[in-house]
Amino acid sequence: MNGEGRGHSLADYILESPITWLITAINLGVFTIAFLHGEHRGDSLTGTTLRVYGALDRYLVWTGDYWRLLTTVFLHVGWIHLLWNTWGMFGWCASIERTVGSTWFAFAYVTTGVGASAISVIGHPAFGAGASGAGFGMIGVMLALLYRRAGSWEAFWSDRYVRNMLANTGIWIAIGFSGVVRMDNYAHLGGFALGIPCGFVLEYRRGRNRPLWIAGLVAYMVVVTGLVVVACIPGLGFGTPGE
Repeated sequence: MNGEGRGHSLADYILESPITWLITAINLGVFTIAFLHGEHRGDSLTGTTLRVYGALDRYLVWTGDYWRLLTTVFLHVGWIHLLWNTWGMFGWCASIERTVGSTWFAFAYVTTGVGASAISVIGHPAFGAGASGAGFGMIGVMLALLYRRAGSWEAFWSDRYVRNMLANTGIWIAIGFSGVVRMDNYAHLGGFALGIPCGFVLEYRRGRNRPLWIAGLVAYMVVVTGLVVVACIPGLGFGTPGE
């Protein structure tokens, strides 16, 4: 914003955060196609249709469908699920993209999303779909960026926006553990945990210590790659089919 009072057209907003808009369009498009051409009950897709369109399924990943770690990030179970994630995540994603740039935002979104999927496969007999793993990743990224900008823990904790974000995140995690709403807490917590170091990597790239930034970037990618490799090895996950 330049403060001159000029209005922004839709094209202007899209150009400010094109990857965020692209992700939103893909999410809407994939679900619409699946809903129109697959099976559904009410507003939700059936398990068979979800699997056909790329849902995360531990046992299919173990049999070679490694791509599901990514495709599940762009698929949703039902219209309410889709619209809720789109409404809840759009503002965070657009803000991060404007801050770090489209390329690095895409890097953060994909790596935290895929990493969250991998943690879900490792943690339990995962089956489901949704962008919320990447969404929690973006929360972690945002908090890391805000902390770096604040400059100290005191300034960080005194920020009302930070406190509200942490409170809302805690509420959703608590709801997931309560069982009131079926959520994949492994993906949520995994995305959040990966988003924090990812945010620091994105912020440190602006600094003068390039070797430190490169080391941090490599370490982050080693962790994400390691999680993906472990998730793809049959039998290494926790939990049993009966859980």
